[in-house]
Amino acid sequence: MKISEQRMNEARRQHTEAIVAQHIHQLFQRLPMLSGFCLQPDLEVAELSVFTWPGYTAGRELYEEVMQSLVELAEERPDAVQLMRGRTFARAVH
Repeated sequence: MKISEQRMNEARRQHTEAIVAQHIHQLFQRLPMLSGFCLQPDLEVAELSVFTWPGYTAGRELYEEVMQSLVELAEERPDAVQLMRGRTFARAVH
């Protein structure tokens, strides 16, 4: 592979990584109770972590909303799938 091809591939990967990061950020913005989640290599959510408070119980709906968001991203950006496999995503706290 030529150096210019490598640079183009790296630029594409960085662009896709930025899209994934933005999508995940928006997911955390929409779901304030979501603390983090881990994905298996098949993109199934392996673990879901939430913030709780009195009277709130995270249910199946939260899991389904996270999964639906990831499916939408994978459908829009198939190149993002490889960047999400087996990763853990956590809410950024500033």
